[in-house]
Amino acid sequence: MIQTTILFVLLTITIIYAAYTTIIHLRTLDKSQARRILDLMVIGAILYLLDFLMPQERGGQTIILRTTGLLIFLYGYGILLVEKYRDGKRDVK
Repeated sequence: MIQTTILFVLLTITIIYAAYTTIIHLRTLDKSQARRILDLMVIGAILYLLDFLMPQERGGQTIILRTTGLLIFLYGYGILLVEKYRDGKRDVK
């Protein structure tokens, strides 16, 4: 029981830190681009977590929702990485 609690606390701290650093990186981008990336990441996270928030017996549909949510979230995160790479490349020149 204590090990599970410790793991949950560590996971929560890691998620909060990742969200904080992502928001910091989004603030340095153009407003419209940052908003688009944030929208994609939020929609992906909602689709991924939908099964945990509203558990129902849906068979294979649960796997499709999780996979779709993860892919949308990773697409938004990939766009963030590419934009930050371009910013860094512009700063070097």
